[in-house]
Amino acid sequence: MSRDNLPEHSRGRPAAQRPAGGGVERAPAAPQSLPGSHQASALGFVPSPDRFHWWAELHDDVKAYLERKVGPAIEWWADLHERERDRPYAVVLGPNGLAVTTPSVNSQGRRTQSVKVVPFVASSIRHAVVQQQPTRPRGGLRSLVSRGRDSAPTAPQLELTQDMRGILGNLPLEAQQRLQTPFLGDQAIQHYRSYYYGNDEDLDLWCYLAGDRTVTFASGHRTLPLGADPQQASWRLVCYQADVAR
Repeated sequence: MSRDNLPEHSRGRPAAQRPAGGGVERAPAAPQSLPGSHQASALGFVPSPDRFHWWAELHDDVKAYLERKVGPAIEWWADLHERERDRPYAVVLGPNGLAVTTPSVNSQGRRTQSVKVVPFVASSIRHAVVQQQPTRPRGGLRSLVSRGRDSAPTAPQLELTQDMRGILGNLPLEAQQRLQTPFLGDQAIQHYRSYYYGNDEDLDLWCYLAGDRTVTFASGHRTLPLGADPQQASWRLVCYQADVAR
């Protein structure tokens, strides 16, 4: 894992959308247990520029550095930082690693972006498509854990904020399991982030969880009839998993 500071501001062209890459996910070894679902929280929306706007705020040197470190972007987002409310941060998933930038200030008082890079084992990234239709209740996958009529899998007690748990709770159960299962044993989640943009009826979402051995990442699109329960949403997600190089 590396961290560097690079100049922040630029008005370069936004990153282009890129198709999802990597190999199709290999069947994992059966875990001792699978996580259940979190309670979905209401997703709040405020007027804000989209990810392309905030990506354009990053200096071209930052963008070039990110591509050198993690390769061409498979998935990415940029947004205003929760602490530095007028400055951006970015998350980029590439074939060679995950990069996360954070606004900073160098010793000369200039605004910079601190870059954390989590490198991947070569060719270890794989992906799986997760789809949910309103006619297929999310709870249908619970039989993977328990066939008892009244029993349901308990949501995993991972080191996540309540906000992050609520965001995960909006996802199909299979996506929640793919994101969290690697962290059910002795591997702790070291850092994580999420981002969504749109409205209740039509939104795009990205999130990742990162430990010292594994990174999981999901991106996708949700549609939901006005006033419907989140379980009645239609989802199409791509879930990624990669091994961290140590």
